[in-house]
Amino acid sequence: MRRPRRPPATVSRHHVGGPHWAAPQLLISGFALLLAVVFALTGGAPRVAPPPTVAVGDAPRPPVVVEVRFVVVDARGLERPGYADVALSAADDPSARLTATLGALRDDLLASGTWPAGVDAATGFVIELDRRRIAVVDVPELPLGARIGVADELSVMRSLVATARAAATADEVRITVAGEERPSLWGKVAPPRG
Repeated sequence: MRRPRRPPATVSRHHVGGPHWAAPQLLISGFALLLAVVFALTGGAPRVAPPPTVAVGDAPRPPVVVEVRFVVVDARGLERPGYADVALSAADDPSARLTATLGALRDDLLASGTWPAGVDAATGFVIELDRRRIAVVDVPELPLGARIGVADELSVMRSLVATARAAATADEVRITVAGEERPSLWGKVAPPRG
């Protein structure tokens, strides 16, 4: 006769504290203890520097050197192109580019004796009005006691207009003196109207 077989030993679902259940609990407790020690040794949570604050538009842009073209017109109306390298902080700003070009024109005319000594370069402004591009060239006043001949003043006036048309691709050029419209540039030649 055969003996009945004994069923294999099983662990009850209600069994608590056995070796199968204790191992994961010890691992979790050990890991928590290890994290607490590391946290205490490193001084707590890691310190993160706050992000830098950068205000938009405050950062200066490095100047860009560009070549500009100006036009020198003599008293007889003969034109001669001139070129100069200028540094611009905003190469895409048409007013800044026109002002720099007018500065290069002044340097050329000053070297030839046409531009009066003691008079700074003109300032340029480019505006869009009714789908037309208008260049306004503001020239400083002639200092007291300074003199300029009619031929030189005519050359300066023509050069300012030709340079503004070329540099700003302007449909119209207006000339002002010290911010005002005047009947003449420096007392002899009337600025163009339109």
